[in-house]
Amino acid sequence: MAATYEEFMTIPFAAADVWRRAIDVINQQPGVTGVHMQPGRLSASVNVSWRSWGENLTVNVDEVPGGTVVRIRSECAFPLQIIDWGKNRDNVSQIKRGLEPPHAPEAGRR
Repeated sequence: MAATYEEFMTIPFAAADVWRRAIDVINQQPGVTGVHMQPGRLSASVNVSWRSWGENLTVNVDEVPGGTVVRIRSECAFPLQIIDWGKNRDNVSQIKRGLEPPHAPEAGRR
């Protein structure tokens, strides 16, 4: 079984807005090819690098009361690769950072 990493996040925006942003974020990731879209699900492949034999990315977007739940998953493309050297976590973290809403400025800060 290939190494995987997955995170969930809730974003206080409509699913349609999060979906559009997710498409942009996925397309900006280094080495991403072959982006495929299905209702509520984006999938893409990441090219081979010195750290891995490539990864498969999936982003699921589901509307819930008060916002949108996003599941971000990265899995090694080579099924026997059980050590990913942190590559899957890096992929998920980059996508998550790209989807996070901008934070309001801190009160009292100038």
